[in-house]
Amino acid sequence: MDNKTAITPEEGKKQSVKTRKNLTKDIAYTGLAAAVICVLAPLSIPIGTIPVSLATLAVFFVSATLGWKKGTIAVAVYILLGLTGLPVFASFKGGAGVIAGPTGGYVLGYVPCAFLTGLLVDLFGKHKFVYPFAMISGLAACYLFGTVWYSISQQVAFIAALSVCVVPFLIFDAVKIVAASALSIIIRGIVFKK
Repeated sequence: MDNKTAITPEEGKKQSVKTRKNLTKDIAYTGLAAAVICVLAPLSIPIGTIPVSLATLAVFFVSATLGWKKGTIAVAVYILLGLTGLPVFASFKGGAGVIAGPTGGYVLGYVPCAFLTGLLVDLFGKHKFVYPFAMISGLAACYLFGTVWYSISQQVAFIAALSVCVVPFLIFDAVKIVAASALSIIIRGIVFKK
């Protein structure tokens, strides 16, 4: 056995303790991120069929701050909590009926939104301008998923669905992207401080 690659039992214990600490920290961050989404997402202003909510702000923030894996898991936990009936979706709604309804595709679209946002920030986040572009990419995935869902469920043309489900929200989402980018850059620097 090569002495350079051999690990003593004491070193093995230290690595095991470090791994458990990291796992515990990851679980705590992910749970906290899911809680942040659950608190912010129900806050909304009705402006038609689809309300303006803080859900996308929360999804942008947690995925850009914690990365694609923890951010996507946090979003999945949020959706699962909503499916159980907890009132964590827009306008304090919950249950499978929200997902099965015309706007359910947007809620499910938070998963690819978190994945893309977190992945792009993980890969290129040392450049601060990447944050808003990552969020725009994630939002585009969410818009696509949600608009196709809405179009099929309401039996309307895709372009008509865009005019109802996307166009009225562009300004609100731009403001959310600016806010989430600024917050994420600061908090990610704190969370991942070496």
